Amino acid sequence: MDRSGSPLPNPSPARGEGLYLGLALLALLAWRFFAAQDAGLNLSIDEAQYFLWSQAPAWGYFSKPPLIAWTIAAAVGLCGDSESCIRLPALLLFAASALLVAAIARRLFDEESALWAGIAFATLILTSFYSLVMTTDAILLFLWSLALLLFLRTLDADRWRDWLALAAAVGLGLLAKYTMGLFLVCALAVLWIDHRPRLASPKPWIAALLALAFLIPNLLWNLDHQFATLRHTAEISQLDRQLFNPGSLLSFVLAQFGIMGPLLFPALLLAAVDRPAWLGDSRQRLLAMFSLPVIGLFVVLALLARSHANWAAPAYVAATLFAVSLLLRRGYRRWLVAAIVLNLLLAATLYHWHRLAPAVGIELQKGTDPFHPLRGWDKAGAQLAGLLRSSDCRAIIAAERATLVQLAYYARRSLATPVTPLAYNPAGNIRNHFELTADIARRNFDCAILVGEFAPQRLQKEFAAVETLPPLTVPRADGTGALPAYRVQGFRGYDGGR
Repeated sequence: MDRSGSPLPNPSPARGEGLYLGLALLALLAWRFFAAQDAGLNLSIDEAQYFLWSQAPAWGYFSKPPLIAWTIAAAVGLCGDSESCIRLPALLLFAASALLVAAIARRLFDEESALWAGIAFATLILTSFYSLVMTTDAILLFLWSLALLLFLRTLDADRWRDWLALAAAVGLGLLAKYTMGLFLVCALAVLWIDHRPRLASPKPWIAALLALAFLIPNLLWNLDHQFATLRHTAEISQLDRQLFNPGSLLSFVLAQFGIMGPLLFPALLLAAVDRPAWLGDSRQRLLAMFSLPVIGLFVVLALLARSHANWAAPAYVAATLFAVSLLLRRGYRRWLVAAIVLNLLLAATLYHWHRLAPAVGIELQKGTDPFHPLRGWDKAGAQLAGLLRSSDCRAIIAAERATLVQLAYYARRSLATPVTPLAYNPAGNIRNHFELTADIARRNFDCAILVGEFAPQRLQKEFAAVETLPPLTVPRADGTGALPAYRVQGFRGYDGGR
């Protein structure tokens, strides 16, 4: 690879940095695993949903491509369906991503850069938070990091095996999250600017086509399901609404400090405006093109419509390297150390808030507990399991996705047997995977426990038999509340039909 441009001053020889990084990552792994156990967090709504998806493997789901469900299915097959097992892939994948970031830094710069970049990535606020929960970003960032390392190998050696491995990494990334498609755009930009003769070879084009070919089964699934995932992806951007939202832009930009860290994100901004430094160095240009355009795209989208804080997450693979290389090049090691320490302190506060808050006289409740939505569903699920057991039913019906997936997962845990989640959807709108595939109007069931606020007169019209049961105690946005429950049989149709 062409590495013209000024090198980092005083590059450090290898001094066992790989060992130090490995020990640091092992320590982080152990801390995060035991912190999660100590916090006793229930699955989030999305995690419970992904788990239920994993019980019916498919080439697609309503809001995501299939790799998240496949990954959870593999984890469950290895170690069971506990919260810690479902989340284990995230913990391991972020640690592996940090190793890949270090390998990229080593390939571009030196051992010292590899050590600092690996630790910086492993301690990003994004990494610290998402190591506790299973999300598509855990898979996406791992595959993005792997693809970037493989891309560097193709630039160095131009071997078919590296191009094919790159195609597989990008293709799997597309099955994790469509955002992986931006990798192809960034790679093309790098090839066009610094390696244009490579574009005359068939290798990059064949690799790109092979990567896109991974999506064919998912596109066929979408074709059979009203293009559910593609429509959902378009809808959540809200580009069909007001096309100027300065408040959304400000929220997104401020959130990036919380994604990367209060001191590390300013270092990235400093690196971005230091144009002479990165325009004159092909290594820095590569990092800039794999980070700044991705963040910029979502900044524009935030202004025009809406961008969630984590949508630009893949950019922080290269962005971390970009910021770290600037701090090392300028000799700002104290800034780098302070940034990492501050991120660790923020992570420790988050991980152990349930113990720190009472120690300073703060009662954990809504507004004071950032994990409030992840508490109490196990108790509600145990209550539901008792109702299912006594009523001899194995299906649950709900109108709200959050209620349906959380109760279905935790009732299953208590019963040690699958619970069938079914959607109550009289309006016929498709807003989630269960309304798409498990509407009670299209699924046969003997009896079920219906949970939610419903008019008794309506239920009497829609079901042949309705029995009022003791309500469930469930978490709500304002605390806890009672959720009515009914044993129902003989669905007749929504209020006499839609």
